[in-house]
Formats: sequence, structure tokens, C-alpha cells
Amino acid sequence: MLYAVYGGFEILRKPNGHGLFNSEFWKTVESNEAGLSSACGCYVFAIRNAGNFKPWYVGKTERRTFRNECFEPTKINYFNEALANRKGAAILFLLARLTASKKKFSKPTGGSYHDVDFLESMLIGKALEKNPDLLNVRKTKLLRDMQVPGVINSPLGPPTLPERELKKALAL
Repeated sequence: MLYAVYGGFEILRKPNGHGLFNSEFWKTVESNEAGLSSACGCYVFAIRNAGNFKPWYVGKTERRTFRNECFEPTKINYFNEALANRKGAAILFLLARLTASKKKFSKPTGGSYHDVDFLESMLIGKALEKNPDLLNVRKTKLLRDMQVPGVINSPLGPPTLPERELKKALAL
């Protein structure tokens, strides 16, 4: 399974600075890569500030297109919550699933793509490492609560020799 990464596409804010304004967003996406808005896969909403990115929400779409999924009311609420009282540009990354030929985007299906679900979980874990205030609710409890020194949620203090060696073995 191969994915192609697109973005970060800037989502303009409304003129009053509150909320999102995306009337031209999908035209920009399509001008960047034809057919991308009709693809499926995973997406990451982040805020870019002075060249730094902070992820705020990770999502997936298997049964709907990016166009139909990314700006549904629930997602807009998450995005607006992240933007409230924060400076920076709202950015959306699209990780589009490709067909076996690797020449076309996978289309949404009535079922599910197990790899899309796995990728979403992995991205949520990476996003939580960068931003403990990630707005995702699903798939985060275990990641927030589990502690494996040297791997995930390491306690404060210097790592032990076995923890350091495990990090080397796993290239962490």
C-alpha cells in the first residue's frame, strides 16, 4: 500500500478571524493535483506558526472523499477549537491512498481499508508526541495512558542503559 502526501494546504480564516473560510479550498487542491479531492486516505490538520507545525487533529476517510469528509461540521468544530486564541495558519495535509498500479488515487469504498485505519492510528500516536493537547478523542486513551520508558511517554529523568539501547535498536 502506497500513499502520496500533499499539502500543507492553507485553509483561510474568515475575515473577522474567527472560524474557517474554505470556499476556494478544493479548487486549490485540484489545481495542485487533479482528482485529489475525490480520493480517500488520512489527513492531518495543523497550525503553522513561523515555519513550525503543530498537529491538532488526525482523521481518515475510507467511505467518503476528502472533499466530503474534511470539512463536515464535527471537523470544523475541532478545527475552530484549535484555532481559538491561537495565531498561525490553518493547514491541511492529505495522505492519499494510491491504487495497486500506483498511478491513480484509491476511491472510497463501502467497506474499509485496513491500512487506512492503521495509518490513522500511527499518525495519531506521532501527533500526540508532538502535541499532547491533540483534539482526537478516539484511539487516544491507550496512547495517552501507556508508558514504556524509552519508547512512549517516558518518565522524567535520565533513561536507563536498557532504555537507551532499546531506543537505538528501534531507531527512536
